[in-house]
Order: sequence, then structure tokens, then C-alpha cells
Amino acid sequence: MARASQKKKMNTIVTGHNTGYVYPWMLMARTCALNTTGSFKMIAANMNNSMDARDIHFMSEYAKHLGINFEILDLALPEDLMKQLGRMAIGYISLLFLDALDEDFVWLDSDLILKPGWEKIFDLGGDKELGGKTIKHPVIRAAKDRAATVNQHKFKNRNGAYLKNPQNYFNCGVMWLSPSNWKKFKLDEVWKDVVRRESELGLEFIDQDILNYLLHDKVEIMSKRLNYITGDFYVQDPLITHFAGYPKPWVLSPKAKALYFMREAINADRPRFRPSREGKFKTEYLEYWRVEAEMLDELKLNRNDLYEEALDRKRSVTKDLNLQEKIKFNVARFLTVEFENVLKRKKPVLTDTQTQLWENRL
Repeated sequence: MARASQKKKMNTIVTGHNTGYVYPWMLMARTCALNTTGSFKMIAANMNNSMDARDIHFMSEYAKHLGINFEILDLALPEDLMKQLGRMAIGYISLLFLDALDEDFVWLDSDLILKPGWEKIFDLGGDKELGGKTIKHPVIRAAKDRAATVNQHKFKNRNGAYLKNPQNYFNCGVMWLSPSNWKKFKLDEVWKDVVRRESELGLEFIDQDILNYLLHDKVEIMSKRLNYITGDFYVQDPLITHFAGYPKPWVLSPKAKALYFMREAINADRPRFRPSREGKFKTEYLEYWRVEAEMLDELKLNRNDLYEEALDRKRSVTKDLNLQEKIKFNVARFLTVEFENVLKRKKPVLTDTQTQLWENRL
């Protein structure tokens, strides 16, 4: 009987963003629909009208196309916090969800790819490989942040959230949250005041630092397989890949992709000079672009109206090279051509197979 009721349980997924993040949300939502076996509903927040009617209609239609049980929830930050936080206010939606909902939920950023098995996050059930140590009345389940961020906090030694939680400073791009325990500890009554004191406390990373500050002793640390941040030390068989940091894979124009790959390659022996520092362009970004292409191909075939709007939204966030980057790009291409011409004049001795590869430019 317990198993039957468990199968019928509908899990809750929440997300929140502004107009600029609707496009990456599409990819996250698609991988969620394809790789989730249990029942779920997805709630997207419209915080202080951060999305317009066109956004809401498009997201609703796309969710319907994916077969997702989807709804929009209007949430609002107080006006004084909106004024204090400015455009960064959008990053505090997860806290509003904790106040507004009663059921446990999983928060998902938009810059994610979900893979089969990711939904284990809803109930780790003592899974030592994915879960780790359990505590009584946890408010949050999250993975430790990537080493680069932790080391930065350690070096500066002034972030109040990190100083409260140096061993288990966690990332908030993927997290399971318990509103009932949040309210049990009356955190719904205090978090806004912590936000008002952000500068005084040395907090930097929006909701992430608020949650680390408040929940340093109420967190269950989960495996990084459930939140593998690109560029962190490689995690075997990640269930969720998180494209945190810069540059975001969906914003790069074809020439920008080429430039970043060039910089990655030319600095292969100097990791700190690579755009990604840790070489993520070679693997994770290629995976993202493959999944993105599959999404667009499917829409073009089955829902041309959604496909056209998706392209419009992609174009609106795509970033081309700036002037300095264009100069570097053109110089690099020129030098590559010249180098190729030199090699044409002085060909080395090659095997038949190598000669064929050479002539075909493979």
C-alpha cells in the first residue's frame, strides 16, 4: 500500500526568472519532461511582474506541448527590497516560494540539463551515495558549491554566509526545500531583515548567501551528482549539469563559440587563462548545444509557431563579439590561413592516410 501511494504522489518543481531566461528555461523544462518518470507539476513565479503576458502565454503553450502540468504563481517582494536590490531582486524568488507554498518542492535554475535519475532528489531515502548524513527537520537539501567559489570566499574571509558555514557552503541552483520546516523555525519572519542587512553581513550571492546564512545548521548535503557545476572537479555520471557562471552556452554567437574554443585550445597548458578555467567547453558545452539543437529540431517539425518564437527569443539574448574580440578573432583567423599556406608550400612526409586527411581538410 505504501508503494502504491508513493507512486501517486505528485512532486512539485519550482522555477523563476525574467524574460531573458525564458529561452534556457525551455531546454531545462524539456530535459525535465523527457527524463522524469514520476508525476510532477511545475510552478513558475511571476515576481513583481518580471514576466509579461507574452512570456506567460509562450511558457504555458510550450509546457502544454511537453505535457507538463504547469502554472504561474504571482509573488511579490516588498517595495523597499525591490528598490534596494534593483535588477538583482529576481534572484530571491526561492525565498518567496518558501513563504507561499505548503508542500515540499525542488527548485531548479534555468541553466540546467536534467538526466535520467535526477528525480531521486525528491526522496533520497537514506541513499548514502547521493545523500550523506541526514538531520532532524531539514529545511534544505543541497550540494556543496564548486571549489573555485569556496576558495574565493576562503581567500576574502569576509562573506558572512561562508563564515557561518565554511565546511558546507552550498550552491542554490538545485535544491530540495521544506516550507513546513522553514516556518517551523519561523524563518519566514526573519529572512527579509537579513536581506536588508546584506551589506553589513558581507553577503554577495543573492538567495544563496541568505540561505547559507540562515540554514547553516539545517542543511542536508547531497552529492554533487545532483548539481554538477560545469568547470568544477569532474563528477562521474552527473544527474544534473548546472551551467553556472559565464559565459552561458545559449548566448554565444557562432563566432563567439569559435573564439572561446580557440582561447581554450591555445591555453591548454595554462588553465587559469582559459575562458572556462577548467576546460568545460570541450565536453559540457558541446552537450548543451547538442540538446539545444534537438529541442529546436523537434519544435520545427511539430510546432513551427513555437519554433519561430524560440528563435526570436534566442536571437534576443545572443551576444556577438565586441570590438576587441573581433580584432583578436580576425587576427587569429588570418594567422591560421597564413600558417596553412606555409604548410602547403612545405608539406611534411605523410602516410597515405595522413595525406588523405590533409587534402580533405579533416
